[in-house]
Amino acid sequence: MLLIMVLAWSGCGSGSSTGAGSEETKGEKQVRYPRVKGPAREFLIPGGDNIVAFFGQEATPAERENASRVIHLWMHARVAQDWVGDCKYLSRAYSETLLEDGRNVSGGKTKNCPQALAFFGEQASGKLVNTLTGPIDSLRRRKTLKGGPPGSEEEAFALYHGRRGIDWVLPLTKEGGTWKVAAASPIERTK
Repeated sequence: MLLIMVLAWSGCGSGSSTGAGSEETKGEKQVRYPRVKGPAREFLIPGGDNIVAFFGQEATPAERENASRVIHLWMHARVAQDWVGDCKYLSRAYSETLLEDGRNVSGGKTKNCPQALAFFGEQASGKLVNTLTGPIDSLRRRKTLKGGPPGSEEEAFALYHGRRGIDWVLPLTKEGGTWKVAAASPIERTK
């Protein structure tokens, strides 16, 4: 349910996600998905759902480094089941949604974000393994649209190559100039 809310919040359901008909000619050679420039091209799946690669614009290397640093800290807290530390890196809007869901499902027993994460466990946080092997490879970002999460200045998707050749996506928001994680678990990049 939380994944659906994140994707709906970011507008992932609109428009073509495959880029069909988006080829242009460069001299004699045709370039598939011409709108996607930079590192996000590595994450395109021919005929697949490529909405995250088309999202916003590619961030600068310095901004990717800032986001990577936050994701590494969050990932370590998540894997260690340090729910207080984990919640410190979650966006305000996501934390509030998680807490509300926790209260509803637990009959009011969860009173804060760490208790909600502990209550949901792997149902929210996924398998508690570190899927990040190095810095993120791509950060697709845009200014938060009207009606987006309260307090959010920007929204983004971090894309990275993980262990065993699996690619991952993680939604982020920028609050007070700092990147925050907008999901309790990274999302496996599949077709």
